[in-house]
Amino acid sequence: MRAAVDVKTANLAVGHDYAEKWQEVLDLLARLLRIPAALIMRAQPPRIKVFLSSRSDGNPYEEDELADLGTGLYCETVMARRGELIVPNALSDLDWDHNPDIKLGMISYMGLPLIWPNQDVFGTICVLDSEENPYNATYRQLLAQFRAMVERDLRQIYNDKARAEEDAALRADEAERVRLEFERLRAGERKALQALRESEERWHFALEGAGDGVWDWDLSEGGVFLSSRCQQLLGLFPAEIAGFQLWQTRMHPDELPAVQSELAGYLQRPEGSFVSEHRFRRGDEWIWLLARGMVVSLDIHGRPLRMIGTYSDITARKQAETELQLLNNHLEERVAARGAELQAAMQQISIAEKQAALARMVAGMAHELNTPIGNVLLCSSQMRADIGAIAADDAEKRLSRKGLQEFLQKAGETCELLQRNSEQAGDLIGRFKQIAVDQLDQPKRSFHPAKVMANLLETLLPAEHHPHIRIELRIPADLVIENYPSALEQLVSHLVANTLAHGFEEKGGGAIRIDIGRDQDELTLIYADDGKGIGHELQSKVFDPFFTTRMGQGGMGLGLALVHNIVQAILKGRIRLESEPGRGAAFIITFPANPS
Repeated sequence: MRAAVDVKTANLAVGHDYAEKWQEVLDLLARLLRIPAALIMRAQPPRIKVFLSSRSDGNPYEEDELADLGTGLYCETVMARRGELIVPNALSDLDWDHNPDIKLGMISYMGLPLIWPNQDVFGTICVLDSEENPYNATYRQLLAQFRAMVERDLRQIYNDKARAEEDAALRADEAERVRLEFERLRAGERKALQALRESEERWHFALEGAGDGVWDWDLSEGGVFLSSRCQQLLGLFPAEIAGFQLWQTRMHPDELPAVQSELAGYLQRPEGSFVSEHRFRRGDEWIWLLARGMVVSLDIHGRPLRMIGTYSDITARKQAETELQLLNNHLEERVAARGAELQAAMQQISIAEKQAALARMVAGMAHELNTPIGNVLLCSSQMRADIGAIAADDAEKRLSRKGLQEFLQKAGETCELLQRNSEQAGDLIGRFKQIAVDQLDQPKRSFHPAKVMANLLETLLPAEHHPHIRIELRIPADLVIENYPSALEQLVSHLVANTLAHGFEEKGGGAIRIDIGRDQDELTLIYADDGKGIGHELQSKVFDPFFTTRMGQGGMGLGLALVHNIVQAILKGRIRLESEPGRGAAFIITFPANPS
């Protein structure tokens, strides 16, 4: 792709051939229009030059003649407007009666701008007459045709220059690319040499710094080269190095046959690397060595000629493995002992949790029963006092009819209060039994949960009594389950009561949605409302017996505790709460489709 170039037109030369052709055009134009002057002017700010002039009689303009711009010339206006200008008679035109061309006797003018392809102004093509001349439409069309021909030539001149500059730029780019490539190759060569030196240094540091010793084994001659670190690792003195035989000298006799057999097998098929762990006598002690080696040279028949490798001291690792093995031998005993300790601790925790739960339940039950039982005791003691007083009045003959009537009225009110508080205490004890007992007297049967829930909600929330509550049931009509319908009815009843008492207490209404779906052998019931929600700090307590946020306002805190008991004891399932303050609450209950 050619690079775009910006051709400078100010000094762009017009070739001789083009100039000759344009000259012929000007001469022809002067003859056809019978005028003294036909010109092609070229702008060279701050001047304008007569580029070509017709060779006609009476033409006062000479080639290369210059005139200053800004003096009111006809051509200056044409270039500024980039459009046609016709002045039939400058002497009678107040806009042109002082222009410089009048001094040369040229009182009429017709001119058009000449524009380069990049929209720079080249100059003008124009005709001038010493007499008044209106320049009819034919003359104007003829000048426009000559202008188009000149501009085609200007386009060709511009494009030739652009191509030449593009080619030059491409050649310069290619030369620069070659230079840069050469520099890159030289830099790459220097970098490769530097990388090689650094690699050798790293290799030396990695091996020697890590404590590994390097050996180089000439299999054809049997000679072995040992690095200084390798000599130090093996504990060899200078006098011993010449007689050292790899894979034989100082190896532990228990491992020597196996190592030599494995090495022989590797040398027969030298693929990959050879690895061996064995004991080596260094001075008066045995150390463990990790030997790694690789064949790096073969003869024409594929037989190994040279093998290079390393030695690493792994004595510490072997000792750690031995100690670990000893520890593992007793691991099962320690695990069993620890398991017994954990089981005992879990039993203690379970006992403590049960005791804490029992204490909470007893405390709650005592708190709730305290009021009705206290009222019963108060009423009975008051009744006893009133009976004693009426008996004393009767014994002393002071009992009046009015007094008897007041006693009977008060006794009736006291009995009513006694009955109401006794019933309240009985109801509390009944609910407490529901929480404590793990079963309800109800049969298990097949039923359509969609019908059961629809009938239940129609009874609990009739539209005429709860016009501001919307109910949405999303339960497949063909879903049939084998379960306890009464348990589901009680569960949903308590959830609806909780919503009415807490969720909608400020809004006065809202939406309740119940979803029931089946996934293989498990059912999921989702009860959700759009009420005020439950704060995060309360969510861990809502299923506790006797927990309520309406203490002293009629709430006993047993509704959600009963729900929890039904889910776990009867449905054998799980329940969790999802809620955000101000965004409602959702109870997600999962339980077996056919509980045992």
